[in-house]
Amino acid sequence: MTHRILLAAAAALTVSQVAAAQAPAPVEEKHVLKLEDVELNTLIADVSMLTGYTFITHPDVRKARVSVVSQTPMSKAEVFQVFLTTLRVQGFAAIPAGKDTYRIVPEAIAATEAPTSGQGANAFVTEIIKLDNANAMDVAQQIKPVLDSQGQVAANANTNTLVIVDYASNLQRVRRMIETIDRDQSVTETVALRNVPALEMEAVLNRLQGDAASAAAGQSQGSKRFVAVASQTSNAILLRGDSVSVERARRVALQLDDTEPQRDNIRIIPLNYTDAGEIVPILERLGQGIAAQRSPSDTAPPSQSISHHPATNSLIISGNAETLVAMEKVIAALDVRRPQVMVEAIIVEMSDDTAKELGLQFLLSGTGGSDVPFASTNFSRSAPSLLALTGALITDGFEDLSKANPFRDAAISSLTGSSGLTLGFGGQSGDSLFGVILNAVENDTNSRILSTPFGMTLNNATSSLIVGQEIPVTTGQVLGDANSNPFRTVEREDVGIKLEVTPRIGENDTVRLDIRQEVSSVFGSVGTLTPDLILDKREINASVLADDGEIIVLGGLVEQTDTVRQSKVPVLGDLPFAGRLFRSDGKATTRTNLMVFIRPTIVRNKEDARDLTEQKYLYVRGQELMRGVAPENSIDSYVAEVLGGAGPMGSAIVPAR
Repeated sequence: MTHRILLAAAAALTVSQVAAAQAPAPVEEKHVLKLEDVELNTLIADVSMLTGYTFITHPDVRKARVSVVSQTPMSKAEVFQVFLTTLRVQGFAAIPAGKDTYRIVPEAIAATEAPTSGQGANAFVTEIIKLDNANAMDVAQQIKPVLDSQGQVAANANTNTLVIVDYASNLQRVRRMIETIDRDQSVTETVALRNVPALEMEAVLNRLQGDAASAAAGQSQGSKRFVAVASQTSNAILLRGDSVSVERARRVALQLDDTEPQRDNIRIIPLNYTDAGEIVPILERLGQGIAAQRSPSDTAPPSQSISHHPATNSLIISGNAETLVAMEKVIAALDVRRPQVMVEAIIVEMSDDTAKELGLQFLLSGTGGSDVPFASTNFSRSAPSLLALTGALITDGFEDLSKANPFRDAAISSLTGSSGLTLGFGGQSGDSLFGVILNAVENDTNSRILSTPFGMTLNNATSSLIVGQEIPVTTGQVLGDANSNPFRTVEREDVGIKLEVTPRIGENDTVRLDIRQEVSSVFGSVGTLTPDLILDKREINASVLADDGEIIVLGGLVEQTDTVRQSKVPVLGDLPFAGRLFRSDGKATTRTNLMVFIRPTIVRNKEDARDLTEQKYLYVRGQELMRGVAPENSIDSYVAEVLGGAGPMGSAIVPAR
């Protein structure tokens, strides 16, 4: 059959015995193709038999007819390449579908399923090409006309890559084109400016290029011809792009800069966060430094002028371009929103005072002409005083009651000053006077003081908080002759809780705190004859480091004082058992635990400030709920009525009318 493939030996060995003796490598079998106007399925079947490959055909394959004629024998690989070329001519392609398996499909389908590698130049292949300099969107438009009719190209602007699907033979030409287009042909040039600030020139050039790009029809996004970057330090413009565009931009920059230096030598800069008055001295010293750095040969620059307008918190600066650029850079660095720090102090003071006192007093004395000797025991810490009571008893009835009796007054004072249990008896038998008093006292006092002052301040600023009173303290007293024109000098002193702190935020949200913490109170007066006061004072001055939100101990005091007092009659007070009648024992214990804790919290934005405010506001509302405060007297009602809006929690309670 003429339409079948004729298999013939292309090279036969004439001497098979010699070949067998020399054991040469086996010679690959050659094949000759001769097909005239046959169905494509017939060619597929014969190639499958010769190569051993399995082919899965698309339904459209049976409609095609082909003619393939070869004059010289071909190897199996060459036969397969002729087969792929024949498929390409007919609009079909072979797509790998497994080991030694191919799918024969139309080119339109093959373009969407092409692998990243294939056999031969006539196989559909997918390739990803990364561009270094050219824009992927622009390159995709340039190479699209040279692709096969069924070839495809897609550009990814984010990664600046191309995804190309085409025959392997055509991809080689496309790749060479892309290598030529992707060469960096840009140039870089620096233009020094004398009069116009670099930032202003950068904005003008970029705006000019943007307007030109918008006016150019069909220009793709991102296809800038040059890039302008300002260098504030040297007041220069850096231009990068193709040589023609860079040269055009350079001429525009020089023309704009070639103006009268006095054209624009004044700047009015409103400040957002910093006090303008604080920056003026800094800028004045900066201007002096710039003038001092100029060489003597330089033309003397116009003297700069710096002032501020308090009403608008603005700076008014006049000077040459060099001075203006340097000052604008300094102002931009200083006029920034500074973070704040909430500093909370927790002061805990707990004390426990206990005292025990037990004493026995007795008195025996004779009156008138009695021979009974006088004997008594009296202890100053015990009350009432037995001697004072005895003196009042002796003088009672001998004086007019309407007249003052110091013995009676002393006895009354002694009785009113007594505490605890007092037992006693006494009397008079003839000319003998006797009395016995037993006094027993036990005191136990516990106290717990908790103070939590807090305040918020800017970073590197000082915050001061005081909650207390001003009390008068005598600093001097003058009495004239014969007590004429007496006067005292008095100063007012703050007594209460004081918190003064300066935070400084460091690296990794650490906060350095310079703290002065003081807690003071009035203990009492020095004595009954002087108005001077005794003040209790606890003060801490420290510089500490703490992390954001960390609670650390600032300082404190743990103190315990045990006091044992004993008053006794010599010798008699040491007697076993009976010695209890001749002594007075007292024991006192004082324990004090004072601790001061501190916690800084960094507030960087309005969200942090709102969260802290809501936390404190919620605490006040919680306390009101626990105490049963009526809604019309709550803090929500106060905020709604006085401030005319909702509180930090976003709710407002309208008071009842």
